[in-house]
Amino acid sequence: MSVTKTTSMKIKPFKLERYYTLHEHTAKYSLCNSDCEAMTIADLLSLEKGAKEAFDTTWLGYTHTQGSPELRQDISTIYSKIKPEQLIVCTGAQEPIFLFSHAVLNADDEVIVQTPCYQSLQSVPESIGCKVLKWNVHYKENTPCFDIGALKSMISDKTKVIYLNAPHNPTGFLFTKEEQQAIIDLARTNNIIIFCDEVYRELEHKPSFAIPAFADAYENGVSIGVMSKAYGLPGLRIGWLATQNKAISEKIAILKEYTTICNAAPSEFLAGVALRNRHTILEKNLKIIQHNLPLYETFFAKYEDLFSWYKPNAGPIAFVKMQFTTDDMGFAEQALNQKGILLLPGGIYDFKGYFRIGFGRRKIPEALEQFEAFVVENILAN
Repeated sequence: MSVTKTTSMKIKPFKLERYYTLHEHTAKYSLCNSDCEAMTIADLLSLEKGAKEAFDTTWLGYTHTQGSPELRQDISTIYSKIKPEQLIVCTGAQEPIFLFSHAVLNADDEVIVQTPCYQSLQSVPESIGCKVLKWNVHYKENTPCFDIGALKSMISDKTKVIYLNAPHNPTGFLFTKEEQQAIIDLARTNNIIIFCDEVYRELEHKPSFAIPAFADAYENGVSIGVMSKAYGLPGLRIGWLATQNKAISEKIAILKEYTTICNAAPSEFLAGVALRNRHTILEKNLKIIQHNLPLYETFFAKYEDLFSWYKPNAGPIAFVKMQFTTDDMGFAEQALNQKGILLLPGGIYDFKGYFRIGFGRRKIPEALEQFEAFVVENILAN
């Protein structure tokens, strides 16, 4: 009797999501969330005349696998070249990361990942059997940098995809237009796909900092977006993938029929309302960020012997270096146990000696006040 061996996907536990699963809903204060301030369904519907009545009559049947035509039209307004038919609506940002990687990659491919990173950008290709090369951040006078020359030296004839995140999680770094074009030129010359996680896009702190979506700027660029971060609507669980490359989108559409198949009709409707009124929502969230950033600036200037940070020019997050200890995991655990303060330690990203902070929520001032008390009692007092 012969036995047929089957293989199963082996993937590492997702450290960041596991950490949030354990602590996000029990911590009293949070200094590290990367999403902006959420709103109620009533608040969202109030942004558009007639939205409540239309929501009440939303049909609860199956929706389009690729996303409703109306929602794809609304999403397309974020882009300059992407058309509605070049979009696939998914569940959050995690699903398009997973689908893209499995649709495009083979076990003998090489990929380059901008690191530190949201873990699935690295772990999903690894689980497929790809060789993953890390394009690591380095710091110049507390400012994060990614060396384009180093990226060029990593490319081989097996390089299939460059995975990026812009604005970058967790450092807050955002490429300039010149840096973006240099990366695209490298990819085009070597026939490499660029996959960019752009979930914090449209939260540039000044319009001059904005860069095009990679899906707009490059014919083999793939961009993902989500309602969760810049718009502060993670409860909708709506994300999307955009690309001009028809072969890529067709492979992903076919694979999606093995995962979520289609999205929730109420979520698609509400996402459409939000996107048609996105400038109002973004203005609200940028005001929160602009209120919180000076508070952090004052704090880090006051405790410059203990912490150093890079103030980003886009997004709702930054990475803070600890000057006094490299035990970031222990430091975060102590803050949580003593004061109920949630920090995201750098060890979650395999980048020790740092922790991530967020500034897109209204209760940051209260949380920062508690964090200062914790620092005074536990660091300065010793």
